[in-house]
Order: sequence, then C-alpha cells, then structure tokens
Amino acid sequence: MSDVPQTAAPARGSGGQLGERRLSTIHAIGQSLAIGPIFSAGLLSGLVASVAGFNTPASVLLGSIGALCLGYVISVYARRYHGAGAIYEYVVHGGHRDVGVISAGLYALGLLFLGGGGVFIAIGFLTQGFMAAHLGALDGIPWWVWGAIGLAVATGFNHFGVRLAIRGVLALAALSAVPFVITAIVVIVKGGADVNTLSVFDPGETSWNSVFHGILFAVTLFIGFEIAASIGEETHDPARSIPRAVLGTIALSAAFYLLITYAAAIGYGAGLRAQAWAASPSPIGELAGRYVGRGMATVIDLVVILDSISVAIAFTVGASRIFFALARDGLLPRALATTSRLDTPLGGNLVVVAAGIAALIFGASTDYGRPVQLPDEIEAFSISAAAGSYLVEAIYVILALFALRLVWRSRGEGGLWWKVPVVLGGVATPILAYGGSLDPWPAYPNNRGIIFALVCVGIVAVWYAFLKIRHPDRIRDAAQHAVEHHGVPPLDETLQYEPTPSDTLLRPKEV
Repeated sequence: MSDVPQTAAPARGSGGQLGERRLSTIHAIGQSLAIGPIFSAGLLSGLVASVAGFNTPASVLLGSIGALCLGYVISVYARRYHGAGAIYEYVVHGGHRDVGVISAGLYALGLLFLGGGGVFIAIGFLTQGFMAAHLGALDGIPWWVWGAIGLAVATGFNHFGVRLAIRGVLALAALSAVPFVITAIVVIVKGGADVNTLSVFDPGETSWNSVFHGILFAVTLFIGFEIAASIGEETHDPARSIPRAVLGTIALSAAFYLLITYAAAIGYGAGLRAQAWAASPSPIGELAGRYVGRGMATVIDLVVILDSISVAIAFTVGASRIFFALARDGLLPRALATTSRLDTPLGGNLVVVAAGIAALIFGASTDYGRPVQLPDEIEAFSISAAAGSYLVEAIYVILALFALRLVWRSRGEGGLWWKVPVVLGGVATPILAYGGSLDPWPAYPNNRGIIFALVCVGIVAVWYAFLKIRHPDRIRDAAQHAVEHHGVPPLDETLQYEPTPSDTLLRPKEV
C-alpha cells in the first residue's frame, strides 16, 4: 500500500471519504457479528427444528460447511478490494461493472429489509414481550415505541463513530453469549431428557430428506457475515483483517450453533418431543427454565434482545456505507454521500432512519398476522426478513460465480484442487437455501416476502436503466474509489481484461 500515492482528503462533510484507517481485525470481527449468533440461536434455530427435528445439529453442521464456503468466496474478494461499498466494489472489479451496479442496488435494499427495517420490528416485539412478562409497570408501552428506541440506539452508535458502534456490538455479543453457553453446558451435564448421544447426527433418527431440508434453513443463521467488508475503507490492513474476521466469525458461530442445538436436541428429546422446540417462542429460554432455573430463563430472554440490538448496529454500519459509496460515485443523489463532522456517513445513516420508520409503520398498520394466527408485528418481521434474505442470497450466488473466475485466473498461486470445490460449495449454498424457502411455494401472507423482493428487483432495474441511458459514464467509472484510495489493482492487471480508457486513468502510479 505504501507505493500507491494517496489522494488528498476532501473537506469534511463533502462525502469524499470516511474516517482514518484505524480499525483492526477485532473491529472487523465485531462488524461480522451482524449474523447475530445469539439472536439466531434463540429464535431461528426453532425454524431448523421445525423440519429437521432431533437431527437439527446435523443440519446445522452441514449448513455451517456451506457458510464457510461462502466465507471463503468473500475472502477471495476481500484480499483484493477494500472500499466502503464492499459487495458493490467486489462485483464491479471482480466481475462486471453493470452487474456490479445492479448487485449493489439489490444488496442495499436487502440490507434495509433485514437490518435497516425488519430488525427494529423484532426489537420492538421482543422488548414488549419481555416487559409484559417481567416488568408489569412498563407493559402498556406499545411495541413500536421500543422498536423506535432500538432505531435511535443503532443509528446513534453509527453516527458517533464506527469504533464506538463496533465496540457496542462486541460488548453486547460477549455478554449475551455467556448465559446461552451456561445453559447448554448444564443441559449436557444433566444428560438432557434422555441421555447424551451422537444420534443427533444420524439421519436415521428422522430422514435424509429432513436433514437436507434443515440445511436450507440453517444457512439463514449465517446471513450477514459479509458485513465486515463494509469497513474495509476504514481498516488498517483490510486484505488480512476482513478475510480473518469473516472466516473466523463463521467458524466461531458454527461452533456456538452446534453447542446450542445439540443441547436443545437432547434437552427436548427425540421423536414427537422435538416439536416443542419448533413451537416455542423462546426455545432456549424454556430450556433454561427447565434445566437451570427461572432466573436464567429471564436472562436468556433479555440477552436475545441485547443481541438483536447488536445486529441492528452492525447492519446499520453496513447499510449506511453502501449507500454512501453509491452516492459518492454519483449513482445515487450526492446528498446521500454527505459525512458528519465525525467522518461518519450522515446521508447513509438517514436512509436507515427512514427505512426503520417505514418498517415500524408497516408492522403497526398491517393485518398479515390474522391468517397465520400470529401478532401482526411478528408476521411483518417474518415477511421483511424473508424479502431481505431473497435479495442477499441472490448476491451470494453472483459473488460465488465471479469468484470461480478469479480463482481460475490466479491458478498460478496453486491450490486449485481445493479452491474450486469450495467456491462451488459457495454457489450451491444459497441455491439450496432458495429451494428450502420456495418449495413448497409460500402461501399468503408469507408470499408477500417474495413479492416485495420482486418489486425491489423492478426498482433496481428502472434505476439501472436510467443510469445507463442518462449517465453511462458513471457506470463506467463505478467503484473507482476502491482504486484511487486503496491501491486495488486495475481490472486489466487483476483479471487480464482488456483495459478501457477509464481503467488506464485510474491505474495507480508507481513511485
């Protein structure tokens, strides 16, 4: 990096760049914790159990392997390209400019559905439920008020600096994991409902079909791991820190999920007893109450809320930066590239605020819960999360496909015999996730997640067509800041493409 001249930093607030490159691997790990392992284990593990039952740990094990394959795909790009746009710059420089711009639009909207919107609905109903159960004096406060408080906390942390935001994520995640681990260990020591057994990994307990169906849902436990890439522009050594953070977080989270799901499987027991796991609104809290005590069950419910806030903070950091990067390149209104006096993405942060408010209004005004006999806000969260997942998983496929070409063209480095199968695993993982989500085709109102995702595809198509017709130069020069400020090898040197005039202009000069 030292042989590449740095451009002069623009005036603060101009939208040219973010803060100084002071973040380390530990900060990248904190950002990668957007996957929310405690939140996922506490709520989403029951989704896996609904189809895999007693073999849920087997599904989680195989799903973790698929997530590691996707993590390697991200590392292929992260070693080469380091900018605030992350996935946007990855596809532009590692694949194709037009596809990169379209992917950026889909990914940005996906982040809003997941962490810029839906997560605040979840914070709201989780907090209201906790207050109703444990603090009757606050029971009368509507759920959307708690969601709005969560929105203020997440965007406030991001506004006052990414270091503060990520410290918040790390602190909340560390605190939240402790009671989960204690509960799991107690369940295992007591032998669960029957006895400790490795039969949880034997598909004969249910069926191979159940295990594979569970894999498709297990993949959703890891969505968001790539968010660490969004702080590449502010990281001291992103080529090392981002891959380590992504792969390390996936590995640690996989071990955590396996511990928790094993304890839950033996804790609830085999056969029909496993249905209670899928049906429980707080499955790990119920286990804690049964094996540890009511006090631990209360703590479990509380830490799930804390981790949902850390998820919101991490997603806010990532979403605000991709909107900042797109606006900086002229692909969105320049106002969205405005930075605060603290060198944080003010315009991008306001986008998250607007999305969060829209999500809370959506959750409070719909009646989608009635057909499925759930509270409306819970069904609204499910629909929002599904729409975001469909969009983000599409980007995983695109990233993995282009990563195949990157790996092949760097075959001189060796290791092709294992790199290609791993990347192919990265291609297969989101495709399998689609299969689990869309087969059978969701009925009303769950099909609204698909409709919302398709509407986003239409919006992005119109946006791209407008840029292509009115501002083709902006697409041609997309993601150039990853080259200008961070010394990314130009396209013709990285992929042996034929260089364009803009590539030549953006080539870093040797000194």
